[in-house]
Amino acid sequence: MNDSRLRISETAAFIGFGEAGQALADGWRSEAEMVIRAYDIKTDDRRTRDGKMDDYARHAVTPAVSAVEAAEGADIVVSAVTADAVLDAADSVLPVLGAGQLYLDINSAAPSKKREAAERIAEAGGSYVDVAVMAPVHPSLHRTPLLIGGPGAKHIEPLLNKLAMNFEIISENVGDASTVKMVRSIMIKGIESLTVECILAAVKAGIDDRILDSLEKSFPGMNWRRRAGYMMERVVMHGERRAAEMREVTTMLEDMGIGGTMASATAERQQWMADLAPAARFPDGLPGDYRVLATAILALHSEKDTPS
Repeated sequence: MNDSRLRISETAAFIGFGEAGQALADGWRSEAEMVIRAYDIKTDDRRTRDGKMDDYARHAVTPAVSAVEAAEGADIVVSAVTADAVLDAADSVLPVLGAGQLYLDINSAAPSKKREAAERIAEAGGSYVDVAVMAPVHPSLHRTPLLIGGPGAKHIEPLLNKLAMNFEIISENVGDASTVKMVRSIMIKGIESLTVECILAAVKAGIDDRILDSLEKSFPGMNWRRRAGYMMERVVMHGERRAAEMREVTTMLEDMGIGGTMASATAERQQWMADLAPAARFPDGLPGDYRVLATAILALHSEKDTPS
């Protein structure tokens, strides 16, 4: 640990302590000595409690028995839950939230849902910050690019600078930051899902070399063999979360009056992969070879479709 770290008086509390929360906590600890508390709903389930307690210990955060206990007196409350729990997370801290407390909502939720959460936080006296995480949190941790907006954005800026975070304040309007992230996700998660579908079909038909050679001619320099393996790995590892995000994107597009045809289909393909759970077939880590991974996914799909 860096002995020259800052000493920061502000206390942070995480509501939800999964991959994103853990990455931020680790990054903050590398920059500063500060008190960090966390509460995750998985500690309420005896089947997942021990694993989550291990997470708290491994990332050097103080466990709380409830969201209220975590948030009470905290200068910064970070909501890092699943998209469907955004409003529940906001509601869970309202009894203790007050003036001067900053509420950072880093979830991938529809702008309309974030605006509703912001209204609830404001009624309790808190200051809402809309945060859009614009890249995977590993390996960059707290230096992962962020877009920030909302009424609390200017208030959180000095602390984020002290913590050497990589952020841009784009608006005082709640939802603007999330809109940028979600419109981008139509393309990013959509390409991932198209790649998965294309490669699975190509491998099953035995024409993957021909397809990838053709793609390389059409889009030169993309290194499709390497890219195919990488995109498939991302969907395998993060399909559940990506599916939830794309359902929120669909909601955003419906709110816009555009309709979320492609976003909805992307969510369906990502969820399909999450339900198959092929990562369990590779306890030592996913293979980088798209063909090995595709073959395993196809076999697993076939097994699940075969009546017992």
